[in-house]
Amino acid sequence: MPHQLDDTDRELLRLLQSNARYTATELADRIGVSDNTVHNRMARLEDAGVITGYKATVDPGEAGLDLFFHFICTTRISNRADVAEQIMTFPEVLEVTELMTGQENLHIKMVGATDRDVTDMAERLDELPLEINDETLIRTNHTKPIDFTSVPGTDRDDE
Repeated sequence: MPHQLDDTDRELLRLLQSNARYTATELADRIGVSDNTVHNRMARLEDAGVITGYKATVDPGEAGLDLFFHFICTTRISNRADVAEQIMTFPEVLEVTELMTGQENLHIKMVGATDRDVTDMAERLDELPLEINDETLIRTNHTKPIDFTSVPGTDRDDE
């Protein structure tokens, strides 16, 4: 059963997604609660599996990996999870999405520094039990954190 979030939890999650380096004092000031409340809430959200970790966000382009590739592949449904796990071991892989479809059921996002990298990646993927249906150079990828203060369904405790 999903963990029930209240307004303090939702605001804490929103703030941590925008900057996981906030101190407990900064978070407490922004939310309007005590440092101790922030520590307790974070521990409870971690224990419940809502917060699964803290990480730095890196711009691959600024690190010399200017090319983003999207591969759309098909693998047998019975192999999908194992193949996805194998692909996640490739150092260039950012993300593997498993879809609940028979065709084009693996979407892979990878980064590279040169045009040759896409060929090398495609050849390595081709060694796996899958078919590459499409490979695309991504121009821009836009992401944002979830705004738990506004998303419907995150206020189960208010029902």
